[in-house]
Amino acid sequence: MLKDNLQPLNIKDFVSQDEYRIPIYQRNYDWGEKESLQLLEDIADYASIKKDKKYYIGSVVVFARSKGHKEYYETIDGQQRLTTLTILMNVLNSIEEVRPKLNWFKGANLSYDHRSEADEAIRLLSEGRFSNHPSAGSISDVYRIIKKSLINILDSKKIKLIDFVDYLLYNVIIMRIPVPRDTELNHYFEIMNSRGEQLEKHEVLKAYLMDNLEEDKYTMCLFNDIWEACADMSTYVQMKMKPQLRNIIFSDSWTNLQYDNFDNMLSEYRHIDDNNDEYDGNDEYISRSLLELFRDAKNNIKYELPDPDKNSEGGNERFGSIINFPNFLLQVLKVMYHCEDNYNKGVDAEIKLDDKRLIDTFQIVLQNCSDKRIFVKRYIIALLTMRYLFDSYVIKRESYNGKEGWSLKKPKKYGSKVNYVGTFSDIDNEDEISKDIRMLEAMFHVSAPTQIYKHWLNAILNYLYKKQNIEQKEIRTKLYTLACTYMLDRYLCDEKTDFETIIYENDLEATNNIIHWKLLDKGCNVENFVFNFYDYVIWNQDPQKYSKFEFTYRTSVEHFYPQHAIEGHPQLDETTGLHDFGNLCLISRGMNSKFSNNMPKAKLDNFGRGEGVNELSLKLNEMMDIVNSTQQWSTPEINDYEIKARDRLLKGIKKGCSLANIKIV
Repeated sequence: MLKDNLQPLNIKDFVSQDEYRIPIYQRNYDWGEKESLQLLEDIADYASIKKDKKYYIGSVVVFARSKGHKEYYETIDGQQRLTTLTILMNVLNSIEEVRPKLNWFKGANLSYDHRSEADEAIRLLSEGRFSNHPSAGSISDVYRIIKKSLINILDSKKIKLIDFVDYLLYNVIIMRIPVPRDTELNHYFEIMNSRGEQLEKHEVLKAYLMDNLEEDKYTMCLFNDIWEACADMSTYVQMKMKPQLRNIIFSDSWTNLQYDNFDNMLSEYRHIDDNNDEYDGNDEYISRSLLELFRDAKNNIKYELPDPDKNSEGGNERFGSIINFPNFLLQVLKVMYHCEDNYNKGVDAEIKLDDKRLIDTFQIVLQNCSDKRIFVKRYIIALLTMRYLFDSYVIKRESYNGKEGWSLKKPKKYGSKVNYVGTFSDIDNEDEISKDIRMLEAMFHVSAPTQIYKHWLNAILNYLYKKQNIEQKEIRTKLYTLACTYMLDRYLCDEKTDFETIIYENDLEATNNIIHWKLLDKGCNVENFVFNFYDYVIWNQDPQKYSKFEFTYRTSVEHFYPQHAIEGHPQLDETTGLHDFGNLCLISRGMNSKFSNNMPKAKLDNFGRGEGVNELSLKLNEMMDIVNSTQQWSTPEINDYEIKARDRLLKGIKKGCSLANIKIV
């Protein structure tokens, strides 16, 4: 008999008891790398930090139904989480070390009404196979992502796999919430999908930080105005700054910050506010207290509403940020804290680039400050400074005149007009070094699109924040050095160096001088960054030849010669190059279902060679070229390409590395 009461269930009970069905009115499963890895990170964090406490992962809202003698729960809300947990269980069940602990797991206890392709995709996972149906592609993709990332995530948090499994099964709790049996489900579903937004964590954090300031309206207003301008990551900070405050903070051309001290800025801010206690007729709206608002309302005083189209300096939907505001707050805190006089290594260890602990992290830092008020003032200036540096020197996604791509630009004011110009050129055209910087940053970003893995961004912000004079060539050198260090100290080494050690102790320089080529030949477990670095090395050899190439979200590692060859073709294995880097390629999620099981010649016929921005990687293009010219792709071609790839990687790494003697194993 299905239960009608609210129940907290551990994950073992949740994925093994009862049956869940996803109704047709629910959208398809659409989680990807960002959402699935965040779920994995959240569980792993609690398993590491709070292993003796329960972790409440959320809820699933259900409606109890019966059909004949069969009873099941119709899932109204929570199907994305339920499906991801089922995928995770299949991943764990595929690992020999874990399988004895999961002898009770008999496969998925969920199904999809009128979606046979999704049902098949879930069923095939238990057999270690994948569906080729496009509408079920996300299920297979997330399985691959979790399978590839699980051990790395656990290693980074120093958690044993078995301990993680125990925590997941018995300490991770999900709330099952049944709705009354007389509920009108269509109406309920409509309500569920039109719920109001909750107060966001960064808004709570702002109030917490301001609580440490003086009870002075100018101090509070200045802090608030800077924070709110920085909070909108969709455009440049100058665009969101109140005009008269912008005149204080920036130079006339908007290209320089005028202040690096809160109290000095505050002094000027007081002076302007004292002389402008009303709307000035142009574009400045002052802050008013609640008492003033009630007084004006009583006197029937009308306020003119801001007109976003009134001033060409206003907001803009042209640019998109590579990071959200809560994570940017942590990026700033991490960099700033390393510059504090009373730096504490233990406190620093608590500052992670993971916004689910946003408020807790700031509380830990402030609890260890000798003067919280001074720290908060320093932080808001650091936030403004790093937001300005981020806007100027870090790529944005730009949509303009029907085209979309990565750009490296800054706003520059000419009289009453604002133009977007090259960060280093001050004109619309992009020079070669700027293009190189843009490509390197895009390479880093698409390799780690999840917010918590943007260590490369932390490295660049740290470099920019500490530099007095920022030079174009040096930024390019730092980015390329960091890329080579990633290859040596993270992906081609026996013992990985921690990202924070690379950034804050080793000044981005590599310390490992032994390359283990075997780490390239791990099939689908090779890191995406390795493929993107390889593409960058190819591009950098002849930027003009590959002028249309762009780094995009190619996130699926696939075998060019398939793992399961069709009848009539030889079956390769690990001894004949199947899992070698020479036979691997990085493709987009959209290509995945059509790509994986085809033979190389069929892949060439189906996809051809890529020339456009959103098409094939340069490595895959080269492999397609070989098939095009020889009509062959098997062990000899794989071996030849492997030799070429290793040589190319070695030269690329040596070019950006200061180590004298790099050894090969």
